[in-house]
Amino acid sequence: MTAEIVAEENVVLCVGDTTFLDYDSIVTKREGYGPIGKGGNGLILHSALAIDPQKGQSIGLLWQKLWNREVKHHWSGCC
Repeated sequence: MTAEIVAEENVVLCVGDTTFLDYDSIVTKREGYGPIGKGGNGLILHSALAIDPQKGQSIGLLWQKLWNREVKHHWSGCC
């Protein structure tokens, strides 16, 4: 529905946001999630919101992606 409304507008602002869903303090949810931010553990959610600049109101959500980063295994260089 948002895409249909946006297609009819002359100008639409697309505002992006990245949110870190940090589950570091919830032990049961740690498995399978990756590193986030500065030392956290969880998921990353990126959203794009359509805004009507004339009215200053949101039209709706254009896009969202939820993912986790892979854990990097550091090689110590020792045998």
